[in-house]
Amino acid sequence: MNGPAKRILLILRDTGVSRHLRNLLETQGWRVDERRGSPGFTVADCSSYQVVVVEPAGSGEAEITAMLAQCPAFSSAVILPVLHDAAARGVVELVRLGVVDALLAPFSDREFTDTVNRVASHKDLYLENLLYSTELEKTNRELRESLNILHMDQLAGRQVQKSLLPVSPMVYRDYRLAHRINPSLYLSGDFVGYTVILDRFLLFYMADVSGHGASSAFVTILLHFIVKRILRRHTYETDIPALLRAPEGVMEHLNRQIIAAGIEKHLTMFAGSIDLTTNILRYSVAAQMPMPVLVTEAGARILPGKGKPIGMFEDVLWDVEEIALPDRFSLHMVSDGLLETLPGKTFEDKEKSLLGIVAEFTGDHDQLCARLGLNNNVETADDMSILSVSRGLAP
Repeated sequence: MNGPAKRILLILRDTGVSRHLRNLLETQGWRVDERRGSPGFTVADCSSYQVVVVEPAGSGEAEITAMLAQCPAFSSAVILPVLHDAAARGVVELVRLGVVDALLAPFSDREFTDTVNRVASHKDLYLENLLYSTELEKTNRELRESLNILHMDQLAGRQVQKSLLPVSPMVYRDYRLAHRINPSLYLSGDFVGYTVILDRFLLFYMADVSGHGASSAFVTILLHFIVKRILRRHTYETDIPALLRAPEGVMEHLNRQIIAAGIEKHLTMFAGSIDLTTNILRYSVAAQMPMPVLVTEAGARILPGKGKPIGMFEDVLWDVEEIALPDRFSLHMVSDGLLETLPGKTFEDKEKSLLGIVAEFTGDHDQLCARLGLNNNVETADDMSILSVSRGLAP
């Protein structure tokens, strides 16, 4: 045998047999103790030995049961009974008690040593498995705790993100704005914002940050505070000339801020401004797909416009489009994640599906959300969002 000597206890009735087996085991490197009976066998005895060879009286059920009761940590791996009665029922009962092997007298020296070594190996395996199970249980417990902490952090982050979103719906005069965001995870890379400045300018935007989860959600929070800082400055200064040009310069400012942050994220965006005195819509597009759908009495159509995403290229300029809005209209912006759920194989097919659905439910934001599947709390591959702006239509 290799390694340190293992201890074995022989509890045999025949002194001569016990001495012979002792000499046999010692030649193989075992440390052997002998005893002439099992009464008084203790837990300390069990923990001191690798194997206990016991020769019980009769079938040995009661004696083996008593010994196993003292060895709960090692169970059958340490108990090796020597049987003289090979009755099947007795052997089965010992197996049910937890014995994994037994010696049937008479036996050869080779049978004895092979069985002892096999039982010892079984105990080593048992202890390794016990250690592995303990470590696995510890690892699983730590993993559950980590997942619980992550879950709580995600929920807290979701509450922060929701607190930054505007109230939906928001009604101002005969204008109505409403949004719905269904995140693919707890946190969303989609974000919307809208407000009225100086009782004259209705400003709104929809953004979609690349990726999903916490990193993308952090960018939406950064976006919120950058836009809020811009609006606060123009409001405080009553900067009517700048607001008349809005959203001119906003995309460029955001682009510089996102690139300077070095967060390796980019975003698509649609930003619009409506002068409530003239009902003129001005807007800029940063790779927003699909483009917003404008619905008037003449029908539904896709707004024109294009522009590069924010956060990828330096020194980029974004055009500002301008159109006059009728007294009654609705404008709907959806994220590309929602577009993917619509019928059709090509982008053009999906865009046509969107046009038809929006035209059908133009005056009811909640019904439109239901038709687009935004009321279903189901897991999705991407964030899905919608922002609607309307005037002169029933809610």
